[in-house]
Order: sequence, then C-alpha cells, then structure tokens
Amino acid sequence: MIEPGPPKADRSADSVTKDSASPLVTISVISHGDGRRLQPLLASLAKYEDAGRVQIIVTDNMGRDLPEISVHGWHSLRVIRNAAPRGYARNHNESFRQAQGTYFCILNPDVELLEPTMEALLAILQAGSADIVAPLVVDPEGQVQDSFRRLPTPWGLVGRWVGRSPGRVEAPTAQLEYVDWIAGIFMLMRSKTFSVLGGFDQAYRLYFEDVDLCTRARLMGLRIAVSTRTRLQHDAQRSSRRLGRHLTWHVQSAVRFFSSDVYRRARRMADYHA
Repeated sequence: MIEPGPPKADRSADSVTKDSASPLVTISVISHGDGRRLQPLLASLAKYEDAGRVQIIVTDNMGRDLPEISVHGWHSLRVIRNAAPRGYARNHNESFRQAQGTYFCILNPDVELLEPTMEALLAILQAGSADIVAPLVVDPEGQVQDSFRRLPTPWGLVGRWVGRSPGRVEAPTAQLEYVDWIAGIFMLMRSKTFSVLGGFDQAYRLYFEDVDLCTRARLMGLRIAVSTRTRLQHDAQRSSRRLGRHLTWHVQSAVRFFSSDVYRRARRMADYHA
C-alpha cells in the first residue's frame, strides 16, 4: 500500500509545467516499454478532454524507455524514470504521492479514448452514484471486453485459465452497472478515496491489485460501477495466458488473494446477500 515519507533517492523525475491552480484530475500511466503506445493515448486525451485541467504522471518503469513528451497544453506533466523496474502497485502508489488532482485516474498505456469520457464519469462520482467508476472497455473491433466482473473464485479462475471463459462479454443494458470489481485498465475515483483505501497493496505483483482494491472498497461500503454511456478502446495482451513469469505472477497473486482475510470477508458478505 502507499508508503509514507519523501520520494526515494533512486528515482529521477522530469518535472515540467505547473500552474498555480490545482488540476481537476491526475492521470497515472505506467509504461513497461510502451513508448510507442503512449503517444496515441496522449493524443486521444488531448482530443477529447480539457488538457488544461489534467495532470499527467507517466512512470517509465524501464528507466529510459520513453522519448521526450511534449508538455504543451497539459496542466502539468511529470515523467518518473525508475532506476530499476517496480511493481504495478508501487508505481501507482508513488505516482499518487505526487498527484495534485481532486480526482485520481489509473490508466493503461495501451488504451485510447473514443469520445469525451471524464466529464460523464466525474458526474457519476459527484452525484454520489458510485465511488469508483470506469467506462465500458472495447477491443479494436468494438467488442466489449471482460473488464468488470463478480468477485472471483478459485474454480472460476481455473476455468478462465483453461479457456472456458471468453474475453468478450455482452454489454450490460443498465446505464450504470454495479459490479464487484473493475480492471486496472481504467479506474477513476476521488483522490481522497484512493488515500482512505491506502492505495494498492504492494504485496501483489501485476495481478489482483485491482481485485483487492475494489474488494476492500466494497467492504468499506463503497460502490464500484461501470458506465455504459462511454467506451474506451483497449488492445489487450493477456500475457498471463502464456507460460512464463507472467503466469507465475498470476498464480502467486491469486493464491495470496484467495488466502487473504479480504477475500474471506468478501465471501461472507456475498453469501449473506445471496
């Protein structure tokens, strides 16, 4: 989770534009060799959002993988270049320590906005209709991806690993669909919500950080929702379905989550409401 104290000495940060007024939204993006993908993402943000109200924090997890990024138009933009690769949770938690926005948005580098997105989602948060919100996520063919799900189970996860659960799902019919958790592809919440939750649990490695965060949020009485009015394009890689370290990390994170008190409490809550 979020660690207290000043920034670590082994990290170099390139700070750029900084206005006197606070930004409305801070967007945290982690690049793992995704320099080519990052430019289309930033272009889509600049096209559909008010860049002057957005603070961008990009973490170059490979150290010097990213090219220079134009700071023109953004409220502020900071590039953090790690001296050594760090985990998903720690990177976003470190970004949050430098966030100035009233709202905090976690965003994958391999996505593109297809339409104005923030205003509609912020309205949901401001109305109190949800505490963590995301748009529908679609693939390049426009098919809805399974970026929102019910509380996972060990047997359900095994089914996904052996290919019994599709990556595409039917789009929900409700304008606001309440779910157990949303993928870390896109997560928008108030900054104080992320702070109260303590950020991501850094004991996880690349997988289940989003499941754990959303589950802890629901245990606190917070609501997780997907807005079907907005869509975001994601070019999924699904590395964990291949043999190797990604699958190992996925299994290790799954074991940690399913053996945690967070999961046991969530199961009791699910059984109570069944």
